[in-house]
Amino acid sequence: MGKVRRSVAKDERRAQLVQAAQAVFAQRGYHAATVDDITRAAGVAKGTFYLYFEEKREIYYEVIRGFLALIKDIGRSIGQAPRGSDYFSRAEHAANQLMRVFIENREMARLAYRESMGLDAELEKLIGGFYREIAEVEAANIRVGIELGLFRAVDPLVVAYAHIGMVERVLLAMLEEGSGLPPPEAIVKELMLLAFEGLRKPA
Repeated sequence: MGKVRRSVAKDERRAQLVQAAQAVFAQRGYHAATVDDITRAAGVAKGTFYLYFEEKREIYYEVIRGFLALIKDIGRSIGQAPRGSDYFSRAEHAANQLMRVFIENREMARLAYRESMGLDAELEKLIGGFYREIAEVEAANIRVGIELGLFRAVDPLVVAYAHIGMVERVLLAMLEEGSGLPPPEAIVKELMLLAFEGLRKPA
């Protein structure tokens, strides 16, 4: 039992550091943030940081991976729901969740999509892998729509990349102050129409 407790405590301490790092990176950006800032925010000694991470860059990867995984999980929720449930309602629910994640994690989204680009080769590989994975997730969702008889025959991966490009640009524009865009609920409805009306199978 003692070993289990130590393992749980270790996991919790690591999660505590990652959570603190997320707040620090969001507030200060990758370059300005320091390990001292992270350990101070986590309320731990600096030496504790190096029990779990070799350098600031390593915990930054962890933070970005966590944010990107959250986005992928939201995307998967469309195709994983019971087939009897309404496809378009699931898609709209997922879109609203995604919108909420971006609004509630505005600075984190800027980090993942802006500051991370060009930082180093490993991070570029991580981001590139994310785009391929999220495209496969969306392509799987499109295949479900085709199997349900909702969409005409299309190439799911082409449509997936088109959807990602459209949604991403709108979400990034929304993060900018004074973008002139309508409220989030209206944005979701507009994107839903653009994304799916052209796919509908003719009656």
